[in-house]
Amino acid sequence: MAGGCVAYQPAPLSPGASAAALEGRTLPRGRTWTLGSLTESALARHPELEVARARRQSAEAAVITAGARPNPTLGWSPTFAADSAPGISPWTLGFTLDVPIETAGKRGHRIAQAQALANAARLNVASAAWRIRAAVRKALVDVYAATLSRDILTAQQAAQTQNVELLEQRLQAGDISVPQVSLARVTASQAALLLRDAEKLGAEARARLATAVGVPASALAGVEFSFRGLDRLPAPDVRALRRGALLHRSDVLAALAEYAAADAVLRQEIAKQYPDLHLNPGYAWDQGEDKFTLGLSLTLPVLNQNRGPIAEAVAKRREAAASFTAVQAKVIGEIDQALASYRGARRKLDTAESLLATQRKRQQAAQASLNAGATDRLELLQTQLELTNGELSRAGALIEAQTALGQLEEALQYPVGAEADSARLIRLINDSAK
Repeated sequence: MAGGCVAYQPAPLSPGASAAALEGRTLPRGRTWTLGSLTESALARHPELEVARARRQSAEAAVITAGARPNPTLGWSPTFAADSAPGISPWTLGFTLDVPIETAGKRGHRIAQAQALANAARLNVASAAWRIRAAVRKALVDVYAATLSRDILTAQQAAQTQNVELLEQRLQAGDISVPQVSLARVTASQAALLLRDAEKLGAEARARLATAVGVPASALAGVEFSFRGLDRLPAPDVRALRRGALLHRSDVLAALAEYAAADAVLRQEIAKQYPDLHLNPGYAWDQGEDKFTLGLSLTLPVLNQNRGPIAEAVAKRREAAASFTAVQAKVIGEIDQALASYRGARRKLDTAESLLATQRKRQQAAQASLNAGATDRLELLQTQLELTNGELSRAGALIEAQTALGQLEEALQYPVGAEADSARLIRLINDSAK
């Protein structure tokens, strides 16, 4: 046999070994991890991507199956004649060979269908890679948000503590009432609770980041992150990127490949109207005589012209076309929604930054008054507390805008934000689909 037989290779699965391998995954310490390097690590090990790659390999193997030619069949039919003449062998030894011949290009259509499905599976790997990248970015933004909040709330708690101490001094001097001090204490306690909440959210965000990268949460212990670029908001040329997404987004191309597969199935069913041929050469040794035969057989399409399967294939192709249109409509909706959220978040951030600039001027003026002896420490602390509230509002607006930007990038399948080298990320995702 050409190529020889393939031997079975056992590949047992051990739940314990698999769990140990997953729990043993780590990220190297001693370096600062950026969005780009975290994405690269995730694309190298994430289980979802491994599943997508395995499905792609299955689809590629189906191309080999589709291209296989039918094997001939060898038949042997010995016959014993009980009433044969004396001196003549009573045996007739016959051999027949059935050689199937596919007609009307059926094999080519079958290969075209398998190749289209393999292409769709490859594109689905790219879609999985973009989903993973989006999850990594979202989790890193959440870690950044918790870090910003923690730093601002730490400063706010310190200012609240000083505020309570100054008010208690005034209470002892009889300058203010007890309710004023009590209110300040409650506010300071709330600031402490908010700080604890920010720390909790930070731990949860790191756990989500670990999941997005494909490592256990323990792997991020002691790991340093860089939030470079997450404090900037670009103004991308959405019109050009939108057009590119509608034509080249991986799920759009996958739907197009699935349509091509459905079209190949229709061509194959139409070709089945024409019967395959079967050559039937044979040889018989008949009581000492050599006899050769040459036969030809085919199925007569008189009762069934394959109309049912053709109608099903036409409907399936129409369904694939509708699915392709639905995918493009989904892409348009995702881009429009993400763009509206991003634009609204940027306007909100502009307002928050304007208010923060006003609060900074007030705090600077209060500091100048204190230096000149025209005001006291308590008034300066009040302006500092107002400033930290403004910083919290600005941080919240920034994170909201960064989240919307991530959704826009996912909808466009193009990095327009923190990635300094967009081409490198796209090349990395394309390579992951190979």
